[in-house]
Amino acid sequence: MSRNKHNHSDSLYLPGFDPPSKNGTNGRTPKLLLASAEKTVPRELEVELNIRKWHETTKYQGPWHNTIHHGDNMITMKQMPDETVDLFLTDPPYNINYRSHRRKKQPKFKHLHNDNNGNWIPDFVKEAYRVLKDDRHIYCFCRHDTYPEFVDAFLDAGFKLKRTLIWVKNNHGSGDLKGDYAPQDEWIIYAHKGRRPLNGKRTSNILTFSKLHSTKMVHSTEKPVKLLKFLIGKSTYEGELVMDPFAGSGSTMHAAIEMQRSYCVIELSEEYYFTTEERKRDLNQTGFEDSLYGLDGKEE
Repeated sequence: MSRNKHNHSDSLYLPGFDPPSKNGTNGRTPKLLLASAEKTVPRELEVELNIRKWHETTKYQGPWHNTIHHGDNMITMKQMPDETVDLFLTDPPYNINYRSHRRKKQPKFKHLHNDNNGNWIPDFVKEAYRVLKDDRHIYCFCRHDTYPEFVDAFLDAGFKLKRTLIWVKNNHGSGDLKGDYAPQDEWIIYAHKGRRPLNGKRTSNILTFSKLHSTKMVHSTEKPVKLLKFLIGKSTYEGELVMDPFAGSGSTMHAAIEMQRSYCVIELSEEYYFTTEERKRDLNQTGFEDSLYGLDGKEE
């Protein structure tokens, strides 16, 4: 076999671009630019690429990972393939037409969408069962007075009810200020699709986490990130997909990011959708800078 017509057997050259001839070069052969697939990766990109790791536990890696969706969660969820999600963690409307009874001239929070009836609950839970992977968990916040309605929907959909978790807060809520005891707890339905062991040592179903102070809340039913991180850590591994179809201000997304899990959240309210988007930008920027400069959230 004859050598390449350019007689550069030891060099690589770009296909379609012949090297210049010796004519007009004073007899010198021009030095060729070697083509190479290896490029120096900037430090900033190196950090970003290191974050995007493939995890074997992820069955479906698609347009749902690390996404915020604005709109009706039922419409969005119906577009998802079966068995997409590794954990359902959500705080839906409690079907109580929430309104604070504390006397304030200018109420901070508006009424929640779909909080005046529970007609949507059965169809929603069935859709949650479909998109949740086998042998996975679901956590659903609720109240004592709407608990039966949620539980019936869970059982009808095929979930196995494992336990009711009681979140004890550091201060009480409102309600009937004169004729009722002050509520200091919220209930969390914990159920399985199939069966999956919890991570770590066995803990009590009584969870004690401080409630956010009202001055720091941007949503009327906002849950503390520490509580959500605890639940995510018990039921998932790094890289798995956590879903919250009632995203609110994005607390579940926040917890998933800090736990190095993927997230998929849906929010109907345009106001809270933009709040979640802003929260994501702030979190990603902070996490990127911490990784870039090796701070990892620690002050020197």
